[in-house]
Amino acid sequence: MNLDERKKKILSSVVEDYIVSAEPVGSKTIMEKYNLEYSSATIRNDMKLLEEAGYLEQPHVSAGRIPSTKGYRYYVDNLMKEKKLSMIDINYIDNSITGFGDTEKLFEQAADVVSKILLRPTLLTVKTDDLLENIKIVKISDKVLLIVLMSNNGTIKDCIVKLTDELEESTIEELSNVLNKNLKGTPLEKLNVVLTNIVAKELSSFSFVLGKICESIKYEMSKESKKLSADFASILDLPEFSDVEKAKNFVNMLSTKDIIDMALKKAENNELGIIIGSESKEMLLRDYSIISLDVETDDKKLGKISVVGPKRIDYSKTVATLKYIDNKLKSIFNKNKKEGED
Repeated sequence: MNLDERKKKILSSVVEDYIVSAEPVGSKTIMEKYNLEYSSATIRNDMKLLEEAGYLEQPHVSAGRIPSTKGYRYYVDNLMKEKKLSMIDINYIDNSITGFGDTEKLFEQAADVVSKILLRPTLLTVKTDDLLENIKIVKISDKVLLIVLMSNNGTIKDCIVKLTDELEESTIEELSNVLNKNLKGTPLEKLNVVLTNIVAKELSSFSFVLGKICESIKYEMSKESKKLSADFASILDLPEFSDVEKAKNFVNMLSTKDIIDMALKKAENNELGIIIGSESKEMLLRDYSIISLDVETDDKKLGKISVVGPKRIDYSKTVATLKYIDNKLKSIFNKNKKEGED
């Protein structure tokens, strides 16, 4: 069904009212609240047609309508007007994302800012595409090593390795040279897998210490791959989570993130991707939406920030917030790049 201007206005009003109120929307509400110049009967009839076409749903026999996944999608693609951020939000972003620290710290700041501005239980995943630039091994004591990983984007990670046998300084230097030769340019998130393969095939003479290094790096990477910025207490305040079991399931889903990661892979080619409800093809995500943004500079992709919440999310404000933060991060990265070239 092609939507005429009247049906577009009615659908837009239903979506925007439901996002704010979380209550099924009736024809009288639409007419009075949004100053539509149509009668209640006309609006009611069009809402019925929109329901029959799959854009709206009626959760109860006597209730108003709520948007379906199809309705949200049409709204986002055709009707949504991007909100302008308030000066309060803009100042908060500018003061919170400082530009100090490595790539990962900047993403962490951005994730925290988005979570606080949207005031919704949201998950923000940070997936930086850092490549290993250098490995430095520092001997802290006879049987304790500090492994420092430095990326091309300035990210620095470190982990402690405890050995059963003492290592000579000459051995540490040789090991450091061999690792740098074999691992430079490897994505940090794949470092443990690549390192394990290299140990098995080429560096068996160092296996007594490399096994420990593998374990330490794997543990460090597993911590970083599951970053979460969300106010779990606020989840219980949302109507969607009035059922405690639903709230617990949502929290568990956010904590594991495997299903969300799978859904994001399907949208990883989108600069700004919006996955709504059943579009993810994942049953556990049918009531949620994912809005993700790739942060890129002129020459490379730096990472992805993703927001996950109920389908009744403020799409317009979320998109505006992510775009502003994207510009903020690009400005910082470009500035840091120029300073590095000078």
